[in-house]
Formats: sequence, structure tokens, C-alpha cells
Amino acid sequence: MSVAFAVSAGPLAQVGLEIASLPTAYQLAIGAYGWFKARERSKSLQELISVSGGQLVSTSSFSLSLYRTIRTDRTSMQGVVVQDEKVQQTSLPKGSTAVPQDPGIACLRAITAGLLAVYKTEAIVEILQDVIPYGLVQLNQHDTSLEIEGALLSSLKQWVSAVALEEDSDIFREFLLETVTARQSRMTGVPIDDVLEMDHPFVNEIPLVIGVLRWILTPAHTRDSKNYPTRSLKVWTVASVMEILGFEIQADEAVAQSIREYESAHLVSHRFGAKPRVFLVVLHGEDTDPTPLMHIPRASDAPKPQITMIRGIPWIMFRHLRGSPDGVDTQYLVDIWRISFTSAKACFRGITLLTQNVKIDVEANEDVAAPEHHKTLISEFSPDLVCICGTAMRHYIPMSPSTPGWKVSEIRDQMRTLGSEEDSARKRSPCRDSCYILYAIVCGAIYGLCSNVCLDNGDILGEDSEVAFAPNLLFQNGGRKVKEWATVVGHAMKRNQVPLASWSDLVFELFLSKDTESSMLKSMNAPSSTEYSNMQNPHRQRLFLGAQSNGLTAVADILVKLTTRKESFCFYHIARGQVLSFPLTEDYYIQASTYLEPASVLTLDPDPNNGVLHRFDNTYSDSALRVDIEPCWASDPRTVLFVLRSNGVPIASMNIFAFIDRMSYDSVECSCQTPSWEVPVRLSERWQLVTLYQMMRTRFKGMSFGRVDVSVADSKTLIDGSQSVAATIYAVSHVYARHLCVATDCLACTYTHAMRNWKNSDATIVIAC
Repeated sequence: MSVAFAVSAGPLAQVGLEIASLPTAYQLAIGAYGWFKARERSKSLQELISVSGGQLVSTSSFSLSLYRTIRTDRTSMQGVVVQDEKVQQTSLPKGSTAVPQDPGIACLRAITAGLLAVYKTEAIVEILQDVIPYGLVQLNQHDTSLEIEGALLSSLKQWVSAVALEEDSDIFREFLLETVTARQSRMTGVPIDDVLEMDHPFVNEIPLVIGVLRWILTPAHTRDSKNYPTRSLKVWTVASVMEILGFEIQADEAVAQSIREYESAHLVSHRFGAKPRVFLVVLHGEDTDPTPLMHIPRASDAPKPQITMIRGIPWIMFRHLRGSPDGVDTQYLVDIWRISFTSAKACFRGITLLTQNVKIDVEANEDVAAPEHHKTLISEFSPDLVCICGTAMRHYIPMSPSTPGWKVSEIRDQMRTLGSEEDSARKRSPCRDSCYILYAIVCGAIYGLCSNVCLDNGDILGEDSEVAFAPNLLFQNGGRKVKEWATVVGHAMKRNQVPLASWSDLVFELFLSKDTESSMLKSMNAPSSTEYSNMQNPHRQRLFLGAQSNGLTAVADILVKLTTRKESFCFYHIARGQVLSFPLTEDYYIQASTYLEPASVLTLDPDPNNGVLHRFDNTYSDSALRVDIEPCWASDPRTVLFVLRSNGVPIASMNIFAFIDRMSYDSVECSCQTPSWEVPVRLSERWQLVTLYQMMRTRFKGMSFGRVDVSVADSKTLIDGSQSVAATIYAVSHVYARHLCVATDCLACTYTHAMRNWKNSDATIVIAC
């Protein structure tokens, strides 16, 4: 069915794309854990405010008609669909709730949408805790007050999160930011570099933003000041966004840098028909930010990650050095970053997954000739990076530490405070410039190498591909995050010590700017009888097959194109929009289910008579079996698993953990150099040949009884799953065996391995395609 004609498909209505399973996509949108929650949470928030003694109302300074017009013209929520071995993007005409009918909730939605262009949700909740009671609530009794706490605070957080999920996937924010950036570039009175200096990264400006929002929400005839001077670029930016969203104010593009200009700006808003204005002031000694507010901020006011092309990362990263008259400037560091990005990208030769540890293969020939000074410098991040940073280092870093600004001890001390308030107060020095050069080289190399494992519309990420980037993250805590990235990449290249979970965290942080700190806490609780665990990998962990953050979605290649290559778990497709094909956890991951069906003992031939092991099962053609990725309806629908279908009929659900574990730990590589798929064996070994049909014992509605247990004492079992990828996944994932080997490229070597380790015990071999 084409969704474009599904009139009752709710947020999926009028989507011009045929979705293979509309009921599943619809359930993932509106179900208990769905993403389409803003409307019902708006209602919940309004009702809780009503119960608390007030009514959510609009303000006279907000034009609902202007807001509806701009949102109707510019709103376009994006969705991501995975089907037909492709990641497809589509618009969701009915997927946004940005234009509610109620004026009060519309005014609150406008403020929240504007703040989401600047802040993260934690800061927005703190701001709304103040401004909602101040200017958006009409109390039922005048001698009472409304405090947003307890249940009401919880409802507000849930509503902001639901709105953020919509707004992140809406290109309307791109329109907002482009408009504000264009206005900044048109500012008159001072150079643009002086304007950018009014962005104060070391001052939490949440109280100032609350102040200007209070002023905006105050009816014009009751304001103490008819205009609003400010020294904060962030305050001016918020005011500019609110003007676009329909609030009757004007963010002035003229900057006051003299007493005459300051006084003139105060008089403009007194003229008939003039809008109240918010204007920047660079003049010292004059009053600014007039709304009095005693507020100690709790949330960070760190800027929200921005969606940008990869080539834009160094421009954002070194934005504060633009037009620098002393030392290196932004353009110089951008050039270094791009050279490092390009040379590191070219070093990539492939990736392998060995026992669930990621190994990156690179053309490592430059570390041989690297000077000791370069090796010492790169060791501040990871000594293993020298093989991908060598080209850029030879171009931009001197060979000897005696060159001014390149003494290792001085650079180490400078890096501890680089980008901090203490550092900004110091005079620029050659050592500081050297640190920026090192950061440009290391970050460019990390992004260049790792871009090879991400796909954009089927192609490897290039400089024009979109990613999310957090500008304030890299220099915090002495560059801790960059050093963590460098350590993971270095170990993946040289030491094969990077777990798959750490690798996925790295990819999500680099390209989605996702906070993965909480996901890195691995659960050590003992699994229940219906959860999968692997004794070869006893440290149980969550297996992430994708993630969504800041309007971008990453989906593991195994979910896009099914394959028996375990390396497909290491590659990701990146697209912009809300994922529609798979469920997300509360922290917005696509997570593999730990659910495991119970096992039933398979009745075997009591008198087997097989003298040759070989490929023997041709029961099912390539098209007869199909494996889909679906929510785990039987246990936790926020997670996914494999579902096998035969001619469209569901046969069994399979654990993705089991598949990757067995392909990682139990695959046997050929060591004889002459692969063989026919192996003579003694009749006394009593080998059983088990077909897929035997495994597919049926019950009610065709579903299997569960996993197939072949771990009978002293039995030897061969299962042929070589007909197709689906057959291999089924045979590997659905069999229960104490001793299992997977023959991927040589049956003779696999047989030798099994008999060497389990000659006098049960053993099972699965032939993979």
C-alpha cells in the first residue's frame, strides 16, 4: 500500500513513498514508545497546569497568524525509511505538530522551537520553568502562584523532549539559523569579528536569555523599557529567532558603539509604529540587559550541535580565531584540517571484526620515517596515530623541538588550558598556535579515516556530506574528548583492542554528535533465562545497530543489506530525519534484543550412516526464505531481532546477538590453502545431516517451537545453511549447541578444528553461504 493514499495513517499520511510494512511503521510512530508524542503531551501539560490552578495563554506580543504562516510555508519534517536494501529519505507532511490550534500552546511551541535552535533540552526546561509562570499562565486566583515542580516539571520535560524530536528532524530550523546568520553578517557599526567576540563561551548566559524572554512576553504598554540593549550575542540571537517566529519585536542589525548611537537606539522604539527593539552594545559603561533577574543557572548553556557539511567542521571548530591579526587564523587551520582529512582518508584499506573487536587496516608506511619529535607530539593524543597524521605533520610541524613554540613540555602545559577562560585571558603565543595546529591535524585525521565506514546515499562520506558537530566539545577538559577518540582509533589500527560497542560510540559521537557517556556503562547483571548471553564474551553489553541524534540517523549496514559478513556491523548509513523503520530506545538507539526463544531437543536419526560431509540441502531456493528486522513484539518492542519468513509466512525469531557472536567467535578460517567442501569421515563418528526443513517444525500459525537443540551427548551434527544469506542466518542463530563451528570458506578445516577440540563430545558444524 502506498502511504500517500493512506488517509488514516496519522503522522505517516500523505508520505509520497511506499512503505513495506505500514502497520509496523504506524505502531512505531504512535505506540507506547513511539516518536509522535508532542500532541498528547501538549494536552497532558495543559491539563496539569489547569489542575495546578492556571490556564496556559498566549501573550499580546505574539502574532499567531504570523507564526502559522511561517511554519506552514517552511516546515518540512523528514523521515528515514530502510527497505529494498536502501536508506531512503522522505518528507512527512502530517508528521509535525508545530501549528496547534490553541493560542497558548502555540505561543509556548514557538518559544520552544526557537530555543531548540540554540540550546539543548536541559537548558530549555530550566528557561521555561521561569518564563511559563511569568508570562504564559493566567491564574484562576490572583493571590496564588504557580511553581513548575514535581509532576508538572516531569510533564514539561516530556513535552520538551517530544517537541525536540520533531524539531530536530524538521528543516525549518535550518531556515531559522540561515536567516539569523544572514542578519549577523549584515550588522553595521562594527566589524563582524567584534560582533563575534560578544559571544561569551565562559559565561552561562541563561539568566540573560530568561531576562530578554520576560521582556518579550511582557505586554508592550507595561514594559519598563521600550527597547532592550544587550552585550550578549546569544541574547540578540534568541531575540532574532523570536522575531522570525511571530513575536512583535525587532532584533536590530545596527550595533551601538558610541554614546550617541546608544541614546539614538533608545529613542527609535518611541516613534509611532516602531517595533520594540533588541540591539547589541559594545560600548562600555552603559546599562544593558535591563530586566532584573536573580537566577543561578543549573543547566549548561553550551550551544546545540549544528548540522553542517564535513568541510564546515574546521570553520566551526576554529571560528573564534577568524581574522586573527596575531598567529594562526581560521583559514590557515582549515587548510591544515583538510590536508590531514584527505591524507588520512586515503590510508584506509578496510576493516575486520575479530572476536567482536574492531581492527582497521591502513597503509602504514609513514610511521617508519616519522621524526622522533613528531612521534612525541602525537603521543599526547595516541602514539598509534602517527601513521595517518604523518603527511600533515611533515608539512606543518618542524622536525626539531628547538623551534620556538614547539617544545613538548610547553605544549603539554598549554593543552591543559586550551580554549578555557584562563587561556582566553592570556596573550597569544607561538605555543598556543602550535596546539591549534596539532588539534587541526589530529581531528582532521580522525574524521578522514572514520568517514570511510559511513555511507551517505550509498556512497562513502565526503566533504559535502552532512554531519552534526558540537563546537564546544573539543577543547573541554584539556581536550579529553579528542584524546578519547584518538585512543579508540589508534587501538583499532594497531592493537585490535576496540570492542564493537566502543566503535559504535565513536561513530555516533563523530557524525551524530551524540552523547554516548551513559551507553558506555555496560550491564553486568546476570541474564534471565530468556536473555542471550555468551560465555566467550562474559561482559554483557548493549548491541547498538544505529542511533538518532540532532536530526540525523545512523543505521548499521547489517540492517540495510543482510549479509553474513560480520564487518557489516561496523559500517553505518547516515541520513537526515526521523527513523520510521525501526524502534528507538528512550536514549534514541536502535538496539538488538536480548530475547531468546526456549530450545527444544531435535529428534535425530538413531542410526546415522554418513561417510562424507558435504553440502546437501537444496530444500529452499534463494527467494523462498527471507529475513526481516522487526521489533521484538514478544518481549521488548523497543528492541529489534531477526524474523525468518518462508514464502512470506513467519517461521522463527532469531537473536542478533547470537548471530554476531557465533560469526565472530565460532567461524573457522581456512588454513590449508586448498579449500574443500567434501570431507570423508568414519561411520563410527555418527555424523547427523540436519536439513532446514527438520529445524522448521511448525506449531500454531506456523511459528516454530523455538530454537533447535542438537546438543545430544556424543552426537556430531552438520547443518547446511549455504543456500542463501537467510538460510545461514537461520542456521547459525537458531541452533542451540554447546560446541559450534561455522564453516565460511573451508569445510575440511572446520571439521579438523571440531574433531581436534571435541572428538569425544558433541559437536555441530554449520555450513555458511
